[in-house]
Amino acid sequence: MRTAASVNPEPPELTYGTFNGFAYMPAMPGIAYRVLFRLLGTQEPGGRCLVTEDELAEALEVHRSLVGRGLQALIHARLVFRQAKGVYLLNPMISGGRSVTEHLEGIGTLDPDDRLDVDDYQERYEASVRQAEEEKKAKRLERKAPASKPTADTVSASQSADVLQLSAARRRPRRKSSNS
Repeated sequence: MRTAASVNPEPPELTYGTFNGFAYMPAMPGIAYRVLFRLLGTQEPGGRCLVTEDELAEALEVHRSLVGRGLQALIHARLVFRQAKGVYLLNPMISGGRSVTEHLEGIGTLDPDDRLDVDDYQERYEASVRQAEEEKKAKRLERKAPASKPTADTVSASQSADVLQLSAARRRPRRKSSNS
């Protein structure tokens, strides 16, 4: 598994973190918590995690699709941000740092929408999940919809062509059998 420790033989030690952000944790699928705890254990100072979904699945002994669902829940909850494939960033309110100053600076740079210590945190999480589900549903419907619906004119023209082909076939002479 490619972790921060395997990329950097001796990563800087995490010395500080405030974890009171966990007090606001939303109700998420169980796999999300397992993925989150794994990410917490592999993070570099500042909350950067270098790990792929396949590596997480192997470490957690679950199917990759479950890890994907867990990561999606964490992203909707704004606990994890995807920076690139295999590169995730933990919300500064739950990540560790090298010093109190570094950690508090990370929290200070947070967008107000990404803060965990707000009264409507569960509602924001649920709204994000609903929006993602609606977008998925719209994409599914878009894929199932025919490219273009036939109009009455194209249908009648198509039926006329079928009638012409049938009448032309009737006018053809029958084949003579080879036995005669």
